[in-house]
Amino acid sequence: MSRKTREKITCPKCGKENDFILWQSLNGEIDPEAQQKLLDGTLFRFQCENCGYEAHVDYGMLYHDMAHQAMVYYVRPESVEQTKKMMEEAEGQFGSAMSGYKKRVVTSQNSLREKAILFQHGLDDRVVEICKLFYLANASEQFPKAHITEVFFSIIDDDTYLLEFFGDESFSAEIPRGVYEETRKSLAEKLEAAGDSESVVNLEWAMEFLRK
Repeated sequence: MSRKTREKITCPKCGKENDFILWQSLNGEIDPEAQQKLLDGTLFRFQCENCGYEAHVDYGMLYHDMAHQAMVYYVRPESVEQTKKMMEEAEGQFGSAMSGYKKRVVTSQNSLREKAILFQHGLDDRVVEICKLFYLANASEQFPKAHITEVFFSIIDDDTYLLEFFGDESFSAEIPRGVYEETRKSLAEKLEAAGDSESVVNLEWAMEFLRK
């Protein structure tokens, strides 16, 4: 199910009071329009109906993709461990009903959107993070002054993916789907042995995975 509330937000520019929807949980099957807003990056966007002022509203939520058996919690960094514990308790309570689900925890809106996009396209986020790590290492070597701090994945079309690098400088790089597929195939046995129960799958996870 989805859960949402309608809140009042006062525009900091003109003072006009606006309605704004906050999603505590979003089920893509039940609310496809809201799901699309998450995928295109507008779900958290506030736009004043009076003056047009725009801003992003930051709040935590649960995204549920039933079609691809994925659940993604967006929380503050200090709430990650508490959320992981809650997920473990829920899994123990619901048992087989949650079997096969990917359950992830992220700490930024961009990461939530990224997970939603790649799960929507049936991709393995573990493989995506490993690909990101490879490209990050190469980009950091080529552009040392960029001081890259974040890398985000998106999709151009069925055959081409995109990585966006953010730091003191911002730039992007296209990735042929073949790179993803080759990475997935070359690490298939290791990924299978590791299982898919880790809730935080990011660049740090990828580095630790490749060290093993």
